[in-house]
Amino acid sequence: MSKFLNVLIFIIIFSLFNFSASSKQENYYYEVQFGNLIVGKAEVLFRSTSQNLNIDIKSQTAGILDALYEYNGVLKSTSIKNKGTWLPNKFSASGVFNKKKRTTDITWVNDYKTVSYVNIPTIDLKKYHEVQKSSLINVIDPITAFMRVIEKINDENTCDQNFKVFDGRRRYDLEIKTIGNSTIDNDRPKSYKGDVLICGLRVFPIGGHRLKTKWKPSEDKISDIKVFFGKNQNKDYVPVRVQIERWFGTVVIRLIRKTL
Repeated sequence: MSKFLNVLIFIIIFSLFNFSASSKQENYYYEVQFGNLIVGKAEVLFRSTSQNLNIDIKSQTAGILDALYEYNGVLKSTSIKNKGTWLPNKFSASGVFNKKKRTTDITWVNDYKTVSYVNIPTIDLKKYHEVQKSSLINVIDPITAFMRVIEKINDENTCDQNFKVFDGRRRYDLEIKTIGNSTIDNDRPKSYKGDVLICGLRVFPIGGHRLKTKWKPSEDKISDIKVFFGKNQNKDYVPVRVQIERWFGTVVIRLIRKTL
């Protein structure tokens, strides 16, 4: 079940960037569906200027999953725009799963080329692969990475990019590619209906992943994780739906807003 919670956190991170560059402060709300059940929800608060971005995300399980595997967590990220490019500054994560708490704090140093980080508790190397220090040069946090993706989509109508990502506990390479254009219906109340650009994701684990897992990254397809981008009221592309196919089933996360 912890694998499912990792997926929940990952797709919530990706789905939070539905804001215009001129925004100062806004809140957004999300629902996560597994099968026919709503199993997670999140609230996102962001504060932005032309050069700084601060994001807080509160997420928790819902419905039957909350009764069986209670989880709640908070992610915080600050990014800085330097010479037209978003750079990672600080990233922190704290969560409680079945009354057990863990925290992560990362700071980018040496002109954003290296990181200083603390995990409590430390990674259990009997269960997880070690994260080699040599793999932490020029890495980026997941939120700042997707900020760059959003900007590229709005500027070039394509999402093709690659990143070296580190979230404090997991180090992975992330590949994002354009799949194509389509149209989707609003399959849930307040969800998006209209034209979309579809992007696919692949994750290549480098460190911090489980030693024993059913996940086989070499068998993943770029279409296993799809992000659907539609245009908001400002005519900017924003993620309106994420669909992820895994061995345990299909997970869908939807933006739930009064207006898009």
